[in-house]
Parts: sequence; C-alpha cells; structure tokens
Amino acid sequence: MKFGKILAPILGATLLVPSMGMAVSAEETSPVETSGVELRSTLDSLLSEHYALAVDSMMKIYDGDAAAEAAMAALDANAADMEPVIASVYGEEGGAAFTDIFDKHNTGTDDYAMAVKDGDEEAQEEALVEIQSFVDEMGAFLGTATEGKLPEDGATEALRAHEDFVQNTFDLYADGDYEASYTSYLEGFKQIFGAGSAISGAIAAQFPDQFTDPNTAAGDFRSTVSRIAAEHFALAQLSMAKGYNGAADFDFADWAQDQNTEEFSAAIASFYGDEAATQFATLWNNEHISVQSDLATAQAGGDEEQIQQAQSALIETFATELGTFLSTATEDRLPQEETIANVAAHEQSVVDTFSQYAAGDFEASYNTYREGYTIVFAIGKGLSGAIVDQFPENFETAVPDKMPATGLGGSANQMNTMMIWVALSTLILLAAGTMTMRQRKQQ
Repeated sequence: MKFGKILAPILGATLLVPSMGMAVSAEETSPVETSGVELRSTLDSLLSEHYALAVDSMMKIYDGDAAAEAAMAALDANAADMEPVIASVYGEEGGAAFTDIFDKHNTGTDDYAMAVKDGDEEAQEEALVEIQSFVDEMGAFLGTATEGKLPEDGATEALRAHEDFVQNTFDLYADGDYEASYTSYLEGFKQIFGAGSAISGAIAAQFPDQFTDPNTAAGDFRSTVSRIAAEHFALAQLSMAKGYNGAADFDFADWAQDQNTEEFSAAIASFYGDEAATQFATLWNNEHISVQSDLATAQAGGDEEQIQQAQSALIETFATELGTFLSTATEDRLPQEETIANVAAHEQSVVDTFSQYAAGDFEASYNTYREGYTIVFAIGKGLSGAIVDQFPENFETAVPDKMPATGLGGSANQMNTMMIWVALSTLILLAAGTMTMRQRKQQ
C-alpha cells in the first residue's frame, strides 16, 4: 500500500503536502494509519512546527538577523494552517476563535524577543501579560470546545509549561547560557508532542464515531519517530545557519544534533540490534551531519566547488546509502528505490532551505522550510509503518475499532492524557538541568 500524500488533508483541512511518501507492503490498513492516529499526526506536525518556528524567530529577532521578518511570517502561516483543522471539527466560528487566540501567542513572543533585545523591561512585562492571556484563553477554549474532555485547568497548566519552555530557551540564549538553552529546546520539543496526543485524544473521545483511539502503541511509535525526524530537520537548519554566521552558539546547536542522533540510534538498536545502530550512527554522523557543517563552511567562504561537493554528497551519496540501509533493515517493506528518492527529497529541502537563506531569499527559504517539515513527517509515517508491520508483536494493543462512548468520554487512557502531559512537563523541567554534554568539537 502506498503512503502517497502522507499528510493528506485531515478532517477536510487543506495542508501543504508533497505528493510523496514511503511504501510499506501490507494488505490492510496499517495501525499507524487509523483515523485517530492520522489526526494526532496532523496536530503533531503543526504544533511542533509552531514550537520550532517560535524559537527560531525569537533568536533571529534578538540577533538582528535579516531573516527575522520572514521567520515571523512563517510562524503566522503555521497558525493559519491550524484554522481549517479546528474548523472542520468545531465549525468555522470555532476555527476563527482558535486562530484569533493563537495569534496573541505569536505576537506576544515576537514582542517579548524585541523587548529583550532593546532592554525594555516594561515592554517585556506587557508581552508576558499578552502571552499569559493566550494561555488562559486557549485553555478555556479547549476545555469548552472538547466539552471537558480536556479539562480547562489541565489544559491551562500544560500550555503554561509550553510557554515556559519557549521563554526559558530564549532567555537562556539571550543570556549566553547556550548549553542550558539547547537543553531546554530539546525538552520543549518533546513536550509539545504531548499536545497532539492530548488534543487528538479528547477529540476522539468526543466524536467516537469519527475517530479511533490515537494513543495506541503504534500511534505512540509513529509520533516518536516523527518527532525525532522533525527535531533533526529543525536542528539542521539552526545549526547550518549558526555555522554560516559564525555564531557563538554553533557548537551547542551541533551538540543538540548529536543528542538527536543518539536517540535515533537507540531506536534503531531497540529493533535491529547494536551493530545496526552503530552502522546507522556512523553513516548519519560522517555522511550527513558533518557534511552539513562542510556545506555551511563552504557557503560562508564562497567556495563553489566545495558547495557543490557537499550538496551532491547529501542529496545523492547519503540519500542512496541511508535509503539502502532502511530498505535492507525493514526487509524491503520500504522499497529501496522509492526510499532513496524520499530521503533525497528530504536532503534537497535541507539544502534548498539553507541555500536560499544564505542567498538572502528569506521568504523562499521559509516556504521551503515548511515544505521540508511535512516531508519528515511523511518519512516518519513510512518508517514507523514499516517497523510496526515487521514487528507486530511489539505493538499489540486491545483497542476497539471506535472509541467507547462512555459517560466520561472514552477510556481512562484518553481521560488522563492531558494530566499525564502536565505531570511529564514538570518532570522534564526538573530533569532539564541534569543533562550533561559530551566533549564538544572545536568550531
């Protein structure tokens, strides 16, 4: 079965989606393709892209980067893409109300970054008040719209935790505490995926005839694989821009990519063993991460020959090697030729986003960024689907075709999703300061 149009419009929403995907040999609908899991993935994509763009735009505002305006425009475009998703469930009025509230958040974060840059403490406080207004209003909206399936208090607490991650990541960055900043960034990226789980779980409980349970073992796995892939894409763009600009935090952005690689390798090891994980990590680090750094260095130096070599190594050599590795590991559940093409499409989006940024074509760069962000979710769906099909015993859950229509709106799993998200957010905040960095490379 083909995974074409991986992020095809969910709930009638119109999303920008490349007509590509990864194929998995299966006769029936994969557990990663159910209506609930598709809904969760759409929310994962939009909400995590919001987080990545929010941090990126705030950094660029503070740095006085010429791309700051385009970054803010991309953040607004992301918010606009959420409206049809919400409207298709709660009507046009609900979609418009959601977007109006969400716009306060984007405006508040932009204003806060500018106020910090200007050293204007009064403006900082005003921006923080605006952000808190977003938290309160969105918590109330979600509680009301879901008829309490997402309790207002729990939603508000979780939204506040998300805002704390965004603000702390930026504040630490502005203070020059880059290790703590990127640690916060990584943990905040994980946390925002809890929102997709919580909101989709509430909607599925509210409309059990339309959506299956999104929070199954297979749904969790697809979300995790997509998160690792999306985090890689976002960090790659941050790191390459930092390297190109000779930024002081380049080593730390590079370190964050290493943490992402370690998590990806651990996922590979859990299914295919340590030898396969080592092979993957070697390929990923030597033929991918290091080559991205080479491209940034060559672009900064205007070395056209080195630029072409690095681009070719990523789009052709690495794509072929990784595509072959994934096809072999999944026993051809990811057909080799198609998988190579999909990895190449991802690499092309990475290269084009960075090249357009370096050329000063910032609007095009962020348009490509957003297209590239959907591609990694397509890859996440294809890869997770292949692994679930290959190791079905690892994902067996007794889940009915539809959510049970109980008086409390579904199973205990759905009812407690938001509160679990809140609890995990607290633990993440406590754990963030305990992470240690390995020896960083000299820039």
